[in-house]
Amino acid sequence: MPSTAQILVVSPDRAARQVAQRCLETRGHALHLARSVAEAQRTLVRTHIDVICLDSLVKRDQTDRLAHWVNAGARLIFLAPASAASLGALPPFFDRERHSLVAKPIEGDELARAVARQLAGTPRRERELVQVGRVTLDCTSRELLFASGGSLMPTPTEFRLLRTLMERAGELVSPTELLEHVWGYPPEAGGPELVRAHVSNLRRKLRSLGEDPHLVRTVPYQGYSFSSDGRKAG
Repeated sequence: MPSTAQILVVSPDRAARQVAQRCLETRGHALHLARSVAEAQRTLVRTHIDVICLDSLVKRDQTDRLAHWVNAGARLIFLAPASAASLGALPPFFDRERHSLVAKPIEGDELARAVARQLAGTPRRERELVQVGRVTLDCTSRELLFASGGSLMPTPTEFRLLRTLMERAGELVSPTELLEHVWGYPPEAGGPELVRAHVSNLRRKLRSLGEDPHLVRTVPYQGYSFSSDGRKAG
């Protein structure tokens, strides 16, 4: 059965993870299991996640680290005992109109129904394009398109990097801003070498396609910008 959605379950509760895996994989979803927010973030950087199932056992001061991805469009299902699922127990980014609550201990059918509701409630966006000069980022297919007719399918992190820079074309975006908007890191977390490594990989892919590797331009010690004019900064 083909996967219909990418689901991330964040829970230190082994029993909850097992129930979620059993009931959702049998319905064709691709499951990613994380025992902590740190593990969840590693998955979110690599993979586009449709629904995050977040356990109330995750410490409140850690859940805020997932707000970046929820605000960016991932749907949220909060897993909590009925007695704990009060307004005060919910993550601050929980939206009662958009997100779902599932009581613990989890019943497989209830979780599956909540996932189905979340997926059904995700609006189908019209084809969304970000164009800079002769280069276009198709945000629906997540593909970078070139005037030459070629294309590049970036990784999820590369896609977020490209989108951030292309939506702010002509601006210089600092490594700190990119770490926040692309990786979801709080200020002072992460290092510029992480951005530098991803930009280097992206340039290598562009070069292998015969495209200009300096579409992503670097101003040393200051930041990055996107330009389709092929001129190297700095």
